[in-house]
Amino acid sequence: MRWSWRNLHWFILGMVVLAFAVVPTLRGYLFTAIRLMTDGDLEGLRAFILSFGFAAPLVSFSLMILQAFLSPIPSVVLFLLNAAVFGSWGGLLLSWTSSLVSSLVCFGLARRLGQSFVSKVVKEGLLARIDDYLYDYGSSAVLFSRLLPFMPFDVTSYAFGITRVTWWDFTWGTAVGQTPAIIFYTFLGHRILDLWQYILYFGLWIFGLVILMPFFGNWLIRCRSPLNDDELAKYPPSPMTTTDKTSALIQAKSYWRGSKR
Repeated sequence: MRWSWRNLHWFILGMVVLAFAVVPTLRGYLFTAIRLMTDGDLEGLRAFILSFGFAAPLVSFSLMILQAFLSPIPSVVLFLLNAAVFGSWGGLLLSWTSSLVSSLVCFGLARRLGQSFVSKVVKEGLLARIDDYLYDYGSSAVLFSRLLPFMPFDVTSYAFGITRVTWWDFTWGTAVGQTPAIIFYTFLGHRILDLWQYILYFGLWIFGLVILMPFFGNWLIRCRSPLNDDELAKYPPSPMTTTDKTSALIQAKSYWRGSKR
């Protein structure tokens, strides 16, 4: 097999997995981290991360990548924890960068392993919703989906990996779209509040998004660039299509669902 720098990330991943498999201490750390994240034990996670001293940010960064493979553990837990451990600005920067890298890992795995892999981790209903967003918003669908409060972050990354969304569109859409939520959770994590205050802030956050997202979606539709004739010509309408609107829908969804490697 001929070596390629494109295989470097797979080599590194393989070496990391091998290290955890053969070194008992690393394996113990891994199982402890998984148990704490699964239980949602913020205090235990805080102590676990701080026990690594100056390497604590790197451990938190690694946990963000790990949680992407441990559904249904939410990244919100680590957003709150980073703010509590590393402060407002340090926690914000760490959460933003680690979350972006985590999403790129999921996107890359889906793009590499394809439909058969993604269908095992993403429900068809979510894939259909992503199709609808791509039809409505084009490449800005990534940005739109990241702003939605109840879209599963990592699963969505897998779903976009089997579409024609480019690496650049996925990266900037995720980088910009995740920022408001991370700022919000950093704000909460850096403060000691009563339960009712957390509920109030979270409720106001969700209410604001529910009110604003339809307006933002309409703005994206007005601003988007439609598929050009050359792109649509690759996907001719079905013979059973009876209206131009249905024809355009079939063509556009066929275009976006085709994976661009």
